[in-house]
Amino acid sequence: MAGHCFLFVRKRLQYKTYYNESDNRLWTGSFIKICLVNFFIFVNFHALLPTFPFFVTYLGGDAVAIGLATALFSIASIVSRPFVGWLVDSKGRCTMLVVGLIGMTLLPMGYFVSSGIAWAVLLRTVHGAFHAASSNASSTWVTDIVPHTRMGEGLGMYGLSMALSTAVAPALGLGVMNAWGFRPLFAVTTLAGLIALLIGISIRQRNYTLSAAPLRLNQLFERMSLPAAVTQFFFMMAYGVVEVYVAIYAAGHGLPGGGIYFICIALATVATRLLLGRAIDRHGEGVLVYTGNGTIIAGILLLVFAHNAPCYLLSALLLGYSFGAVQLSLQTMAMHAVAPERRGAANSTFFVAFDLGIALGGFLAGVLVKQWGYDVMFLLIACSSVLSIAYYHLFGRNHASSFNPRRRQAQASVAASAAVASTDRRLPLVITISREYGSGGRHIGELLARKLGIGLYDKSLIELTARQSGLNSELVKEQEQVVEGRLPYDNPLQTAMFKAQEAVIRDIARQGSCVIVGRLANFILRGDECRCYNIFIYANRAYRLKHIVAEYGVAEEEAAARMHTDRERSEHCLHYTGYEWGAYSNYHLMIDSAALGDEETAELICRSVKPMLS
Repeated sequence: MAGHCFLFVRKRLQYKTYYNESDNRLWTGSFIKICLVNFFIFVNFHALLPTFPFFVTYLGGDAVAIGLATALFSIASIVSRPFVGWLVDSKGRCTMLVVGLIGMTLLPMGYFVSSGIAWAVLLRTVHGAFHAASSNASSTWVTDIVPHTRMGEGLGMYGLSMALSTAVAPALGLGVMNAWGFRPLFAVTTLAGLIALLIGISIRQRNYTLSAAPLRLNQLFERMSLPAAVTQFFFMMAYGVVEVYVAIYAAGHGLPGGGIYFICIALATVATRLLLGRAIDRHGEGVLVYTGNGTIIAGILLLVFAHNAPCYLLSALLLGYSFGAVQLSLQTMAMHAVAPERRGAANSTFFVAFDLGIALGGFLAGVLVKQWGYDVMFLLIACSSVLSIAYYHLFGRNHASSFNPRRRQAQASVAASAAVASTDRRLPLVITISREYGSGGRHIGELLARKLGIGLYDKSLIELTARQSGLNSELVKEQEQVVEGRLPYDNPLQTAMFKAQEAVIRDIARQGSCVIVGRLANFILRGDECRCYNIFIYANRAYRLKHIVAEYGVAEEEAAARMHTDRERSEHCLHYTGYEWGAYSNYHLMIDSAALGDEETAELICRSVKPMLS
């Protein structure tokens, strides 16, 4: 009977976790807010992109001045991104987002008083650095907010905010400029920056892990993200050239205006992200990288060889699919396997390649147009997509950052082999028990330790942590599994407490086999010199309420309020480890204590771990 229950519980619990009910949700308040922040960041950016050349002309500048302002904005963004990435990792996403958005809000106001071209170009250059700071912080923060198992889907939905701003903001900027002039235009971009700032500081979820690494040049780029970044670099050479030159090319061949082309691109990009976000999580990035590069080549061929409106619009739809598929899949590839404290560097690595691809592609296209004309230029620049496919096929698809199904199976096989190998060593066995509040996890831990004849660490960890940190034990008890999410920085007291408890748990694990209840022990002991068997115990709400009332002698209303402890535990876990508390991939065994009861649950665990102790 117990064996049957074990199989049933294990199979069932692989799919039912705490996060399915709460933190595995994609559309949380924090996620919606970060998407809105990204939308207004790019409204500020795209509203000025087509209008700033007119402002330079208004000040008396020529084509050289326009080109200089455009180039310096891009150069400032590219040069600053690696340093911004380090700051995002070490100082926090929220801090750098606020700094970037303050700059993006104030700089358009500087254009109000621009008395000459030099001042305007200087402000535009600084604007590039602040744009890099805000966009990098936002796109890094979203990877902390999105559940790891839904990374592709989440980044797809997040990317829609940029696609929508691309469709709306240029027309908005040109409309305001033509109707009312430059000062109202700058007021609109200032307002967009201010709205993004106010929304950004209201985001409560700050569960990112900060890096303590000092600033070193070799730390400014993330090697794990390089295969995705290089693949994206070659792709953006082709895509960026089409974006820059398609309007003038269409005018020269009697095709519809460039505006309708970009609207079709935006529609196809939005549709691609809506439909294929989940496909990336399930099937990996490979199919989208191949098909995305293939469709941009097909779109360029249609543009060059079929000078009619239907093929012209079909070309736009193909380009929209290609950008939506390739950029989304490669950004997910660049981010998903990176340690949480290195996500800022990973993001900067990816977007430096993104910007460089556009810059180099534009430069080469200008040279090719001058020598051989637009048709030859488009055909030659399409070869960069062939290079993107070739590089990914040779170096990307088998890299550790890839999450294609075959690659994931290979990684799982290696992990399983490592686990088997570790059981052969005579190392201490540490049984960690994570549990929902009221599920009986603490009592089950006591029963298990007694049955196995090994030590138990639960409440005793409070006193040991107090000794390690020099803090009062009552203070440790009150604050040890809580994180203050309203601050844009770590709470020093809580961080010191976590570090002290981390040291205590590692020291305990080295001393011998034991049972540790809670305190994120399964995450803390990853990679340490011990064998861990990680268990998660949960139960239905009615069982937990009854259990809390019986154990603590409180009314049912207070028992229900105490169940908020699970939320605090999950926030604490995400903040200090970057992992999802309650996600089945972090545990070896998950058990419904309501189905078995405390005694049977402890007995079932005992039978499963006894062979490891012998």
